Amino acid sequence: MNKKGYRIAHEASQLVSDEYIGLLNRDEYNSAISHVCELIRASHTLFKVNSYAPSVFLSITVFEEIAKIKAGHMRPWGDDKVHVKRHKDPLFQHRQKHKITVDSFYNCARISNSIGDKRSKEFFSKYESGEYSSFREESLYFSRDKRGLRIPSEIIDLKLAAEHLLIAIEIFSDEFWGMTGEASEICDTTNDLYNHVESILKNS
Repeated sequence: MNKKGYRIAHEASQLVSDEYIGLLNRDEYNSAISHVCELIRASHTLFKVNSYAPSVFLSITVFEEIAKIKAGHMRPWGDDKVHVKRHKDPLFQHRQKHKITVDSFYNCARISNSIGDKRSKEFFSKYESGEYSSFREESLYFSRDKRGLRIPSEIIDLKLAAEHLLIAIEIFSDEFWGMTGEASEICDTTNDLYNHVESILKNS
């Protein structure tokens, strides 16, 4: 059964593992959000210098870290959490984290206007199915199989990098703006990055 992201998020919120017990207070929550913003800025820096493949890798890492905060920050709340080993924890499984974050619930008008309605639907659909999760490795590691040599920079182009970064920024803001005053201020700093990437994409 192909579970929707919100179901995976709910299930993950009811678990706890030794490697991730959740976030214990407001300061930890804000620090985690600040960390994700740093990843967004790093992805944008790579994008600006045409390093599209590593930019995509960092954008996908943003997806994963958003999932950890969204689905796991409340793990310390209550005494009814189920303790699991790391390999059973959805927040240590790449595809599960992608499904939690890149959920069609977030496919808003802003994203559709930036990359096109048809393309935005396709993007979310292929992450929900797991097909696009392969970009995590393809954007960072070379491979050589019977089909030939595959180099990340030859697979990942400006368009794909821009799409990943725009969606990462939008979901980040949608998820965390308004959660705390500090989180809102952090999210506001990404607006200029979004506009810059959108402009480059539309003029490419």
